[in-house]
Amino acid sequence: MSSHDSTKQLEDLFGDAELVKKISPKFSELSLDLQEISRQCKNPMFLAVLLFKLSEEREKTNKMLEDIHDKFDQIMFKMKTAELDHTPLQQSRVDSPSSILSEQDQMIMHMVQSNGKATAEEIKAELGYKGRNAASQRLNRLFKEGHLRKLQSGRKVLYLARNTQIP
Repeated sequence: MSSHDSTKQLEDLFGDAELVKKISPKFSELSLDLQEISRQCKNPMFLAVLLFKLSEEREKTNKMLEDIHDKFDQIMFKMKTAELDHTPLQQSRVDSPSSILSEQDQMIMHMVQSNGKATAEEIKAELGYKGRNAASQRLNRLFKEGHLRKLQSGRKVLYLARNTQIP
């Protein structure tokens, strides 16, 4: 059953095209587009343009899938090489030369190492931040870079030095 047939059936059922538009404007709008396309399908040039657009969309989709596949392969390669080295991914980031810490981050690391642990509240108080958010962000970044370990118990979050044993 074509869209034209379904529109015709609705018009026959309700007796008026305007009523169909009132009940379902989206359906009415879509069926008009489909009616126009069905009229144009007899034109070979129109069909050629449709096929060309379809092939372009398929090429774009294939390119995106290829990019996703390449990124997946890169991630898997990094994970496999980290397993072969027997070093966790975060630990390998700590040793990289690109992980030079800012002065404030060095101060945070010193606090964590000397106390064995730190919270965002303690960092906020020590470094004079107005809010706890800045301290939390710095601690989280140091955790993600592999400099710290993170323990969470409810809402309380503790950051530990890498070499500290968990009780």
